[in-house]
Amino acid sequence: MRPHNDNVHRILQIVCDASGIVLAWAITVKLRSLLNGVMWINLDVRSAALWAPRLDWILELWLLAALWLKIYSRPARLTGSQLVVRATESWILVVSVTIITTFFSRGFGIGTSRSFVLMFGPVCLATLMVARMVSPMAAIASRRWAVNTSVAVMGAAVPAARMADRLSQSRFAPEIKGVILPEDGIGFDDPGYGMRVLGTSGQLAEVINRERLDQIIVLTGSMAEREFETCSAISRRMGITVSCSLPAEREAEGADLRMDYGVPLLEFRPLSFTRRQEAIKGVCDVAGALALLVLSAPLMLVIAILIKATSKGPVLHIAPRVGKGGRYFMFLKFRSMVVDTELRRSDLANEKDGHIFKIRNDPRITPLGRFLRRYSLDELAQLFNVLRGEMSLVGPRPLPAEDLDPDGMSRRFANWSEQRSHVRPGITGLWQVRGRSALSFEDMMRLDTEYIRNWSLRLDLQILLETPVFVLTGHGAF
Repeated sequence: MRPHNDNVHRILQIVCDASGIVLAWAITVKLRSLLNGVMWINLDVRSAALWAPRLDWILELWLLAALWLKIYSRPARLTGSQLVVRATESWILVVSVTIITTFFSRGFGIGTSRSFVLMFGPVCLATLMVARMVSPMAAIASRRWAVNTSVAVMGAAVPAARMADRLSQSRFAPEIKGVILPEDGIGFDDPGYGMRVLGTSGQLAEVINRERLDQIIVLTGSMAEREFETCSAISRRMGITVSCSLPAEREAEGADLRMDYGVPLLEFRPLSFTRRQEAIKGVCDVAGALALLVLSAPLMLVIAILIKATSKGPVLHIAPRVGKGGRYFMFLKFRSMVVDTELRRSDLANEKDGHIFKIRNDPRITPLGRFLRRYSLDELAQLFNVLRGEMSLVGPRPLPAEDLDPDGMSRRFANWSEQRSHVRPGITGLWQVRGRSALSFEDMMRLDTEYIRNWSLRLDLQILLETPVFVLTGHGAF
């Protein structure tokens, strides 16, 4: 049986969410019939179901949209705030689909109950919250009943043991039996990492039967080609899956397995945007920034008035930050700190490592500034940076110029800074929807690389939809 992986959990999430939608629809229909005394039209349960938007249409459109937007493509997150974020993301999609279904069904919504949509929204949010709490428990239960896969790693003792240890630390790890050494590896009795030597490649058939193996992972380059072919032939005869892996110490950023010219090739791609991607992203950024500026203009005016009324100094904080290519640009934020403080940054103890300076209780922040930062309202001014072509709506966050080397790069983390230099920084990004300031610098570097490698318009749309939901929780902000 294949390893029990995140695909099982994703399927369970879809099933639980679909059940939550069906339950919310049924509850709303019943609730509508119970409100006959305060409604213009009295409806029994059967009539209320006929007046409600069609459930099959809602489910079909929701599932198609969820798969297209890849809402269920990431591993489930089990912390409280992250469960709320994922449930709210699905809820926004369900409500949007319900509104569309209501409008286009039965004569552009003429024969459909508008009150149903108003009641369905909060009921559906509650049932989806419950569904998101149930799906992890269902995944754990299904894992208990699943037959685990028995795996051995074949290769030189220490690298093979390291790979086996890495596999054992994954969330749904297979049963790691140990390591199998090449014929020239005889004598390495203790590979380390708590792994045991099962035998050598010459004893492969015996080891498979004794340990009841289901899969063998072979470290590439760990044995001669003829020896590998012999092991593969034995494994095929005995019905064992053979997988080839890069050595554990190799990085595989941007790696992709492709079939070119009839040959399987492991391709390492440079992490950057193509000109076409840049053009598409630029058009979306300008259109999105203009729309958001129109919608947020009243709020920005209120923020500016409050800043002037509560503390001395300018409304905007303007400072150099590092943009595309390592070039500096003047970064705009609504001011959240006092300007006449005697405290300097060098006098404060940084709570982060790497090129990030963060303090949980920074004494320089004003009371209003703390509120603005918690809900990221100070970032709204960066919409002007987007219109000026210095930033994007979504991308890696721009770092202060003083946190990097004078050329806008990082000698300490050269590969990471090189990849960042190929794209414009963003107002929001994977940082903001995966933990914000609570993340370590290593996690931030990993998320920067992940975003650049996997960029698509769908990913940008997902991040933009998740950002307000995540921000409203206040999780990870300081």
